[in-house]
Amino acid sequence: MVATGSRRELGVVAVALLTYFSVCAGPFGSEAIIAACGPCVGLIALCVFPIVYSFPVTMLFAELCSAFPVDSSFCTWVSLALGPSWGFYVGYWSWLASVIDATVYPCLVVDTFSINHNIAWSTRTLYRLGVAIAFTVPSLLGIKLVGKTLLWLSLFILLPFVVLTIISIPRVDPTNWTLVRAQGNWTQLIGLLCWNFRGFDATGAYAGAVTDPKRTFPQAMALALLMTVLSYFLPLLAVSGVNEPPYTTWSDGSYPVIAQAIGGAGLATWIALSNTASSFGLYVAETTSNGYRLAGMADMNLAPRFFAQRTGPTATPQRALLCILGISIAMCLFDFTTILGITNVLSSLTQLVENVAALRMRHLYPSLARSYQVGLSTCQLTVAMVVPLTLGTAIVFNQLLQSYTTTIMCSSALLLGMGLQVLVAQRQSSESIPLLHQDSNPLL
Repeated sequence: MVATGSRRELGVVAVALLTYFSVCAGPFGSEAIIAACGPCVGLIALCVFPIVYSFPVTMLFAELCSAFPVDSSFCTWVSLALGPSWGFYVGYWSWLASVIDATVYPCLVVDTFSINHNIAWSTRTLYRLGVAIAFTVPSLLGIKLVGKTLLWLSLFILLPFVVLTIISIPRVDPTNWTLVRAQGNWTQLIGLLCWNFRGFDATGAYAGAVTDPKRTFPQAMALALLMTVLSYFLPLLAVSGVNEPPYTTWSDGSYPVIAQAIGGAGLATWIALSNTASSFGLYVAETTSNGYRLAGMADMNLAPRFFAQRTGPTATPQRALLCILGISIAMCLFDFTTILGITNVLSSLTQLVENVAALRMRHLYPSLARSYQVGLSTCQLTVAMVVPLTLGTAIVFNQLLQSYTTTIMCSSALLLGMGLQVLVAQRQSSESIPLLHQDSNPLL
């Protein structure tokens, strides 16, 4: 397993930014939270949901990632709690969901800038391939460079929203915050909240590159969650107070239209460019996470050993990253609108299993050496996880019932995973999983 101190170079800020870009990367995609049930319900939900759902999950992940600071950390402790087969499923589901999600962003960038131009399919596809390759370069050059890139990118993305929030304040009518949609779509609201706050487990993918896990994980996870909440809440609080255009017309991608109505064409263009930067950041963060996720699974014989190799002074898993680039290039040929439901199902299944495994670790290994531990007893933590587990289960069933296409695609992905797990199990020896060795945790 590659977890030596020489490759531990990610501090609190870098881990927080990588997590932030895996989850949020700016306010984009949150507009429909207000439209679903109205400003009153949407703003309250943005305050309550992170407390009852995201905070206990992120802190529990911080506890176990600090106890097992290796790449694909979640595969390690899920395997220990529930068995190697579940460790494989968690790694496979999370990796596939994230790869599918990430490949959308190069296509969105090209489609956004070509929306008013009649570009041939072949030309559009070549542009998509070029963007996907360019977006992968920072990940191939090392995770430390990725962290620095995301720092500057976050400033560029968030600055126009700071301007939008400030210029909205004089025009705010507080009565707009009390509006409730007569026929609110609660199912859509819950789905949007789960989607916009998914991805905190990505931190575990590159846990082997994190310095001082005891301090870094809890601080970085808390900082990433705070950044995510503020990125969504503050701009929505301001623009919903203005309510131009009316919130009932808002949907995913409405921020440029809102900026046009409040701040003019210049601000709208700035936010559109910010959206492109956000897509770049999301792709880089998810691709980097996926590369380390695949390499970490290979370390544990849950994926071909070919992908375990790290290269260069930064120990970058370039083979795994090039594999992901190949998948991205192939998927640039397709329309993603009919397959995105699989991302929600697989990511929700992943988090459900991770949560159950984390609770089971508390029961099975109460004396486990945890450099950081959530300040709740096992009983209190179990109660705190009731809401995340319930919502996660509801999201899975809700997505599966949305369309036959989603059901068929998810079923195919799950069946493929079962077949792959059988092949993996056949070639595993009794000594093949590093997490069972004492160097993973001294009390095992």
